[in-house]
Amino acid sequence: MTQPNARSIGRWFRATVPLKPVSIILAAAFLLFGLYPGPALVVLDSPAWRTDAVVSRFADERAFWTAGLLVIVGPAVVLASLVPNRFDRIWNALRDRAGSIRDRWFVLGVAGFAMLAAAAASVYALSRKPTTSDEIAQLWHARILLSGHLSLPADANPEFFAIDNVIDRGRWYSQFPIAGPAVFALAMMVHAAWLLNPLLAGLTVVNVYRFASSVYGTAAARASAILCATCPFLMLMSGSYMNHTLVVFLTTLALAELPAWVGGTARRRATASIVIGLALGLAIAVRPLDGAIAAVTLGCFMVYAALKRAQVAMLLVVVAAGALPVAGLLVTNLLTTGRPLLFGYEVLWGANHSLGFHNDPAGNPHTPARALALATVYFMQLNWSLFEWPLAGLLVVAAAVVVIGKLGQWEAVLLAWVGVQLAGYAAYWHAGAMFGPRYLFTVVPALLLIVGRGLAIAERNASPAARRGTVAAVTASIVASWLIQMPPVGARGAAEVVRPTRLAFKRDLDAALESLQGAKALVFVTETASSRLMRRMWGLGISRPDAARLVATKDNCALLDVVLDEEQQEAASPRDRLARLEGAKSYAPPEGWTLRVADAAFRTSDRESITPRCRAEILSDDARGGALAYGPALLLNRIGPDGRIAGPVVVVADLAEHNEVLRARFGDRPWYRLEIRGNSQDASPQLVPYQ
Repeated sequence: MTQPNARSIGRWFRATVPLKPVSIILAAAFLLFGLYPGPALVVLDSPAWRTDAVVSRFADERAFWTAGLLVIVGPAVVLASLVPNRFDRIWNALRDRAGSIRDRWFVLGVAGFAMLAAAAASVYALSRKPTTSDEIAQLWHARILLSGHLSLPADANPEFFAIDNVIDRGRWYSQFPIAGPAVFALAMMVHAAWLLNPLLAGLTVVNVYRFASSVYGTAAARASAILCATCPFLMLMSGSYMNHTLVVFLTTLALAELPAWVGGTARRRATASIVIGLALGLAIAVRPLDGAIAAVTLGCFMVYAALKRAQVAMLLVVVAAGALPVAGLLVTNLLTTGRPLLFGYEVLWGANHSLGFHNDPAGNPHTPARALALATVYFMQLNWSLFEWPLAGLLVVAAAVVVIGKLGQWEAVLLAWVGVQLAGYAAYWHAGAMFGPRYLFTVVPALLLIVGRGLAIAERNASPAARRGTVAAVTASIVASWLIQMPPVGARGAAEVVRPTRLAFKRDLDAALESLQGAKALVFVTETASSRLMRRMWGLGISRPDAARLVATKDNCALLDVVLDEEQQEAASPRDRLARLEGAKSYAPPEGWTLRVADAAFRTSDRESITPRCRAEILSDDARGGALAYGPALLLNRIGPDGRIAGPVVVVADLAEHNEVLRARFGDRPWYRLEIRGNSQDASPQLVPYQ
């Protein structure tokens, strides 16, 4: 067999890569924003954006791509070229063997792998625990639903039960739309809440395969399914309790039904219309912005197809089916927030929680320049979270777009979906990151479908030399990512990085409480000094955004003294209390000043700011060992038939001397504290008699 040369590769490139302007522009955009984020890095240096970790990770990944090219991808391609006949025999044998597997068994195997990988991520990296306030808020709301209530009466002492993203004034419920907590409630009923997202990850792979097989054929479908099942971002997120995985399943379900809606029989189109409508409506009821973006993108295509094929009646069926879950969302809004179009987000954080260029809830301006920088950050993060290969993720996407060349209607739909998602969340003030750019998580399958399509075209049309290089590079990348432990890079490396983080959320609290053997008790959970300060302000009626702004801008010792004084005052309006808190000394440390205490988030301007009361507060963190997070402990409380906290054991947050206000309610039971010694991952909390 002749060896490849520049002329043969050039002929293959000209034959298989039609240089269409749109493809070239899109590929250049992926590379520019993903691999050369220089213009945005000037803005990213602002510490208020907390992007130091992003910039550092980007540097680690670039080193990985460079080293990977030299010691993983490059040698694999060279080896394939040195033994072309043997490589072709092995590849053809593997391809024929895989091709002999029936489609049903293939997709079940790949989906099963995805489910097991997500379940393993849940157990190994996340300890099967919720590790963010988003997860805990939704699980708590699910517990509320299981108790037979849409919301609970507000507790008389909300500061002891409060967590971020949970509304506890007027009524008690989470900020999240109802569909997410409702689905988790169903999973809780069968005691499988932690398995819900892994199951949805497997079903998402099925949806991706169904769509690709309908519009691109078996080869692209199998490549896309494998890419989806080995996507570290998808697996890690699906190991959590976040609602993003549910939305990905619902939107890809709608996508999988779209080809049948366009070209199926009348009966099949009717079924597809109902499924698409319900799926998109439910997605809106889980995450309104993600669901609306998918509905608009897919909906525009359906309007075009309906007018072209005279299928307006089927379009009306889609709208009617989608209206059902949306109507349920609006009704629950009415019953909780008081208005159908008023969401819990706005109740908790204020009108500035919405999209657009304005001040965010904490008073920081969200400008078009900041939106561009956020979009760039999200693209940067896709470079590693999409594949965790020794190749930049968006370089692979750009290559796939170029190989596809002339973009068809389905590529246009997928890429438009990605673009609208990016623009929508760039206009949102909060920078969301969890295992990657979580606000782009919904469109990850769309990008993987583009890459799967490009790989199938390259494998089919490439010259033997180019095909060997492509197969060798992709295979070596997947194997290295999943089998070699290289923290923080690679699929295994990403899991290893996550495992030791957020230990305060991962502690096993159940064993300590079981030692009570059902006896009545009040158990206090000790958080960090900054968390206690925030919680005390919530107890004074200060809103979440105002409390967060005050902690960030005020000397925390000065702020604590004002808060402690306010707790001793007669009842006052939150507005008056906020005005007095605003008068606290601002945080303005001299250059080089650092407060070295257990709670790194506690901020003081200088040594003179540390009053005796503040000193006792920050030193108590050291006296009680490592900190816990109250959020997971909230989920251990039982809800009585009247919607009040009930049960023999009640778990509350520890607020030091302020705990005495609970004597009237819980003075008839023994009091304990949950404390840990050391900060290792296996350090178990212990019950200590309250003093």
